[in-house]
Amino acid sequence: MKKKLTILIIAMLTMAILITGCSKTGLAEGVVAKIGNKEVTEAEYNKLLDYYLSIATTQYNLTEEILNTDNGSGMTLLDTLKAEVLDIIVLTEIIADKAAENKVTVTEEEVTKEFEENHVKVMESDENYKKLIEENKLDDAFIKEQIRKDLIAYKYNQFYLEKTEINEAAAKTFYEENPEGFHNEQVSAKHILVETEETAKEVIGKLEAGADFAELAKEYSTEPGAEQTGGNLGYFKKGRMVPEFEKAAFALEVGKISEPVKTDFGYHVIVVEDKVDESISFEDAKADIVDYLKRLDYQKHLEEALKKANVVKKDKL
Repeated sequence: MKKKLTILIIAMLTMAILITGCSKTGLAEGVVAKIGNKEVTEAEYNKLLDYYLSIATTQYNLTEEILNTDNGSGMTLLDTLKAEVLDIIVLTEIIADKAAENKVTVTEEEVTKEFEENHVKVMESDENYKKLIEENKLDDAFIKEQIRKDLIAYKYNQFYLEKTEINEAAAKTFYEENPEGFHNEQVSAKHILVETEETAKEVIGKLEAGADFAELAKEYSTEPGAEQTGGNLGYFKKGRMVPEFEKAAFALEVGKISEPVKTDFGYHVIVVEDKVDESISFEDAKADIVDYLKRLDYQKHLEEALKKANVVKKDKL
């Protein structure tokens, strides 16, 4: 269960950032949040906070010192977790409502199986986890209820993803509009930077006559560090160099000497030593793109649900 819960917590925390702009006034005494007509009491919140802290401290070896260290923004990790746990509660309730609307349910057998196969086994094998659960008085009924909610959230997510359709045209558009994610062309090049076109042509003549590139770089190049590097730039992707240099380098055949290439820095003589293309074809990327777009659609779906929900949260926890 710890692994599954960790995955779920990460997913929930990712979604928790969506909860913005909620009203934070008008709560009754002892209430930390209100989702529609449902109130979340301080006692309920504190118990759930203990539950998630038990899991997090066990999984990531979080000491009291780590939890209470200022992260540089005036907040500690514990402060952040407190806010995020409240967001998890809000999202869990909204997802539960959506699951009920769509008749997505969890059986007692499923809850019991998760409880026995994971929670009980972890209690038997992990003394720290067991100690935290017992210290915080998190009884079996409470643990089972959290498992039920987690399973509902998981099953509703799967239900929504399965019924969401992404056509090939949408996937292809995403592929074409996000080339940086799928095309990884690189060149390995070296260059000699000089001040004038005349000097660049002089360097080209010497290279064509068989002169050593590194030695010429040390003699002619105005680039800082050229004496140490011999003008070698190593591998680089598109977007790393100025446009004129990039265009020439990627167009040049391996082993060929460029004509003088003018940039704001001067004139470059370029030699490409290697080219690598690790691009992913659309057909190879299609399944991952469809999966990503489905999950993006699910996130938008929850955003809409959050906008429609009348969520009120306490400012300070």
